Amino acid sequence: MKMRTLYYKILTNAISRYLKTPQFLVLYLTNECWMKCRHCFYNEKFHEEINITKKEMTFDEIRKLSESIKKILYISFAGGEPFIREDIAEIIRLFTKDRKIYRYQIPTSGFRTDMIIEKTVRILEENPVIPFRVHVSLDGTKEIHNKIRGLKNSYENAIETIKELNALKKHYSNFDTGLITTICSYNQDNMDELSEVVNEVHSGGEWCINIVRGESRNPIAKDIDLSNYKKANEIISRNIKNGTYKGYSGHITSGWLSAKNAARRKIIYRILSDSYKGGGCSAGSLGGVIYPDGSVFPCEMLNKSAGNLHNYDFNLPKIWNSENARKLRNWIQESNCICTHECSLSTNFLIQPRTWPSLIAERFKLLMYS
Repeated sequence: MKMRTLYYKILTNAISRYLKTPQFLVLYLTNECWMKCRHCFYNEKFHEEINITKKEMTFDEIRKLSESIKKILYISFAGGEPFIREDIAEIIRLFTKDRKIYRYQIPTSGFRTDMIIEKTVRILEENPVIPFRVHVSLDGTKEIHNKIRGLKNSYENAIETIKELNALKKHYSNFDTGLITTICSYNQDNMDELSEVVNEVHSGGEWCINIVRGESRNPIAKDIDLSNYKKANEIISRNIKNGTYKGYSGHITSGWLSAKNAARRKIIYRILSDSYKGGGCSAGSLGGVIYPDGSVFPCEMLNKSAGNLHNYDFNLPKIWNSENARKLRNWIQESNCICTHECSLSTNFLIQPRTWPSLIAERFKLLMYS
């Protein structure tokens, strides 16, 4: 066994034993969504392949889950469309009332502006200190975005939601808004035009560039010219240099998170170019995923489950440190597992020293041009 593999097996299992739970958790609240996006991996086929049931955890079951967690750095309350869940504000309160989390976010399509703003305000009023971000998906200019999303007025509604969320930033210092674009075959030639829209409606804010992953609803979505992903990165780099890009806001580590995203984009490009070595992944130790039915996974890109919370009385530390979870962590290191999943790549910065020089360099760039 290679020393590097042995080192990361020991490290990731030690992290799990010491911290008890993942510190970066993607908690899916619902499978329901207003849209049927062409590039989405979280589709009907995906649900079947990893055996996700339609039965969602109840509020009381999520309460038991929250009570099993002592401290956690970050939760993304995901979906589906998370804002569809009527009790989303109450669910978030379960995790924030005793300062269990350091920061949290909600990704959204932005389609139902009034609902999203009303629930966001309620969440902010109940949690005025903990850093909170809403990420709105914007996948192209009007025609392209609506085509990808498959729903009329999805572009117009997303733009309106972005504007109203940005207005909230003036009243809540712990709040931030981000835009996410998932590059796929349908929008890869639209980045210059989209960047102009972003500069108009979200000037200075964080624009996250993701790349389509997994088995998308429409397989054509994955036919990407890698040079277009590189071009999108260059657009953001240019905005950093001319001072129009400010990135994250709302908390003390904001600058480092923006630097991390910049360094991460370069890593993704190298992965897709087959010039980046796998192994040392933090999935299953620092990072984890819980789907709406209580299934626990190390990563969204793996079809290997640690089990279901229903069988562990919704005790996350118990399932996270089970024998099955330990075997999963070891398999991840032994297989040199590697993918472009942005969440796992983000947590990798904490345990992979090889990523630190790039991270520090990107942070200096942001300071230099700010």
